[in-house]
Amino acid sequence: MAAGVRDRTRDLLRAQFAATVLKVFLERGYSSVTVEDAAREAGMSRATFFRYFGSKEDVVVAAVESNSIDYATALRALPADARLSNWQLVRLAIEPVIVVAEEDPDGYRARLRLIMSEPALTSRLRERRAESAVILADALGERVPDAFAARVLAHAALAAVDIAWEYWAVKDSADLRALVDAALGHLSSAAYSAD
Repeated sequence: MAAGVRDRTRDLLRAQFAATVLKVFLERGYSSVTVEDAAREAGMSRATFFRYFGSKEDVVVAAVESNSIDYATALRALPADARLSNWQLVRLAIEPVIVVAEEDPDGYRARLRLIMSEPALTSRLRERRAESAVILADALGERVPDAFAARVLAHAALAAVDIAWEYWAVKDSADLRALVDAALGHLSSAAYSAD
């Protein structure tokens, strides 16, 4: 019990620190802010900064992925006899990604624009995406009996989400949900036309 409270407290502090530091990056520019500047603005020491984050890149990525995405819950809630295509399962599993972005679209867009402006941040987000793909593949594996197919679907889906995010981030009038659906639709139709 104590470990759970401690972990939740740490996660909350990490999210708060990330939000504060991210605001500094957005105001002053990522490259011009040092770790010391970022730590000071968040009201912590350099040592505390590194207790919560491995690098400046981790702060920004943590601010984008601050919520732990649960890919499996919606899939587990389906009746055992539900008949959905693999792409419908993927779409259901990645819905939480869209919900998180829609909660604060302006803030999320600003964070994504910051990431897209810095190659180191883009690279770090891609690393985190690879980790997320493993989690998504595991969730899909409960419904897709072929582990290889589950991995391919997970990686392809998250790559499609990344492309939708990039387009959505630079076009304020864009609808993220529609972009994700279109991207997955392209993947799905490409898969069927290859048969």
